[in-house]
Amino acid sequence: MKFEKIGNGSLRCTLTQEDLIQNGIELDDFFTNTQNARNFLEKLIHIAEEEVGFRTSGNMMSIQAAIMSEDEIVLTFTESQVNGSELIEHLRNMFSSRQAAIEQEDDAREDVFRDLKKKEKSQRESSRDAEGYAYLVNFVSFSRVRDFCRILPKPDKVQSRLYYLDKKKQYFLWADLNQSSRQYIYEFVASSMEYADSIEKDSSRHSYLEEHGKVVVRNKALETLAML
Repeated sequence: MKFEKIGNGSLRCTLTQEDLIQNGIELDDFFTNTQNARNFLEKLIHIAEEEVGFRTSGNMMSIQAAIMSEDEIVLTFTESQVNGSELIEHLRNMFSSRQAAIEQEDDAREDVFRDLKKKEKSQRESSRDAEGYAYLVNFVSFSRVRDFCRILPKPDKVQSRLYYLDKKKQYFLWADLNQSSRQYIYEFVASSMEYADSIEKDSSRHSYLEEHGKVVVRNKALETLAML
């Protein structure tokens, strides 16, 4: 295996068929996101830290796989610009909470909502109006998008669309949550941290996807995929 640091803090790892065999990995493991593949990818990160000084900042990380030949595969590791702690802080700044909701949440969510109660209502509302809540969520496979949609509550005034970008062999779920409840936004963002490869606040990237990607589901993508 060969490691190379590239621009924007990314890492390129070139693997041979022999590397995969020695680690008990098959190509299907990467594309179906098996536990075996996740363990192997963590191992690669640790090796890269020692061999080329690659360092991560704890952000969510997307991984692209490209098959160069029958004996060679290239993995590219890229950190998201938004990390988990920043997302939680973002949630704290925009959500309000009610005591009834606090009583139903687990201990971790109780801590979040307890902090939110300290915010002035006017500050929360003005922050929400200024930033907007349209997101672009990236998935490595269709099954991951479907599973993500299935675990969410029934969408509440959400506009959503699913794209497929053939160039990257990835799916992109665009969702406008500006008319949704605060609780739904919390569920959406928190679940994306488990199921998605990355999540970002959308500015104009969905316009690029409209032009260069394939629209898989034009309207009500969240509802449609949840029923599959």
